Amino acid sequence: MPADGREHVGVPLHYNKAVQGLIYALIRPTLPHLHDEGYTSSGRAMRLFVFSRLLGKVIEVKNGCLVFRAPVAVKVASPHDSFIEALAEGLLRTPTIDLAGVKLVFSGLSVQKAAGFPSNCALFTAISPVTVYSTLFTSEGKKKTYYYHPSEPEFAQQIKVNLGRKAALLGLGPKITESIALKSVRVRSSDQKVLYFKDTVVKGWLGQYVFEGDPAMLQVALDCGIGAKNSQGFGMLELI
Repeated sequence: MPADGREHVGVPLHYNKAVQGLIYALIRPTLPHLHDEGYTSSGRAMRLFVFSRLLGKVIEVKNGCLVFRAPVAVKVASPHDSFIEALAEGLLRTPTIDLAGVKLVFSGLSVQKAAGFPSNCALFTAISPVTVYSTLFTSEGKKKTYYYHPSEPEFAQQIKVNLGRKAALLGLGPKITESIALKSVRVRSSDQKVLYFKDTVVKGWLGQYVFEGDPAMLQVALDCGIGAKNSQGFGMLELI
């Protein structure tokens, strides 16, 4: 709930950058290098955490802001216990949280155990948009970003490759990655979300997805998120 006692919370419509900044601020005393360095796979830096959209009751959209009825929550996942512990410690020593200029009172946290998949197949719902894209060039030589729809084969293929890089960072062998398969089972036109992160337009999709593969890879998808820009608040899954 806001520190001034109001029952409503108004945040910018495009709040991902503010949430990411809050997470980095909370973990910085314990993990000061995560923002700049991350973890490297195939020459690419990965932060190996993901967060959801803000969770709560939206009562109106007004003047470029989402107005929630308090309380508001966010889910964060990472395969590294050190990250979760640093985030929890940061929250516990920060009773008043500044989110995009809005003062919130921290009221509590809960930690979920690993899912413990009983089989090699699981149904997930995306609780932050999944974004998959390629950088192309126009006939004039200008860069253009193309965002894939879940029905396009490149969507599943790029997610598989990306999960392979995350698995490698976590010490899992390449054979375990080869078994992974993704299928979108319920994605509607209303599931497309177009957001701004800083000054960049990012397109992503909510919806439901079936994953088949080794349970360890299913856990990677759950802990790290799928697709690109996970540490910017894209691609977080929840097990159905």
